Amino acid sequence: MQLVGCQIDIDCPEQRLEAIQRIRESGRPALILNTCQRLECFSSQAIPLSEPATTQRWQDAVAFERLARIAAGLESRILGELEILGQVRSAYKAFRTHPQHDSTDLDRLFQEALSLARRARRESGIDRNLTSLSAIAARTLIDRITDSAPVAVVGSGSIASSVVRYLGKRGKSPVRVTSRCPDRAMSLALEVGGFGGGLAELKHLLDGVAGIICATAAPHPVLYPEHLHGARRPLTIVDLGVPPDTHEVVQAMNDVDYIGLEAIEAKAQMNTLARQERAEVAARIIRDGALAWSRSR
Repeated sequence: MQLVGCQIDIDCPEQRLEAIQRIRESGRPALILNTCQRLECFSSQAIPLSEPATTQRWQDAVAFERLARIAAGLESRILGELEILGQVRSAYKAFRTHPQHDSTDLDRLFQEALSLARRARRESGIDRNLTSLSAIAARTLIDRITDSAPVAVVGSGSIASSVVRYLGKRGKSPVRVTSRCPDRAMSLALEVGGFGGGLAELKHLLDGVAGIICATAAPHPVLYPEHLHGARRPLTIVDLGVPPDTHEVVQAMNDVDYIGLEAIEAKAQMNTLARQERAEVAARIIRDGALAWSRSR
């Protein structure tokens, strides 16, 4: 059983969805990892993609090592980040639901890569004392607003979902959720007793809020001045978007406390030197594991 992986260089969410659909329609089961930082695909065969630009390709042991490194947080902006392991697990679960999912060997291969990543995390301690970006963002917002003041989360992906759940468990504020997928936003909001809707309702959903956390994969801003007419002042905005979800005019407003991704990452990068040393240990564990996997085939 061979393993082939590729990185697809697409930023536009709509084009990403089209590429993912083409991959699924190819009839070849694949693990598709779609996050704000990457779109990568792993399968037993190369999947032909005519329009998207594949910037990198990997095969066999190198592809196996790549997948394990991603799950271990070695390819993330924050070494050892916690969200990525959950994102890879979600991608694996989606692979298991593929209509043509009948490849026991490929399934076992993905399980082995995830198991290796977990072992590398555990034995290296790369994520020791590391707080997730979503938790830091939510805590930052909670610390800056009045208890019980409404807050909003823009986005419904993996990081946004973690933010909503953190706010629901540790915050005292009503939570509103909005995203380009209204059903997903509503479902996520209901988990914490809030309410949600689509981006078309953004202005209405932000009425009266004291804080906003943005976490979308949009290639352009989604939060503009006209959306904030009914929001409280001062207003705190924590923006995890890459590029920023908040328009530069909003970022510069005097009555807006804007906190960008770099500030949140800086908090997560505490003890960077120690984490880099642990990352080297994790990388060796994964490299040795990938070579062992290759020899056992």
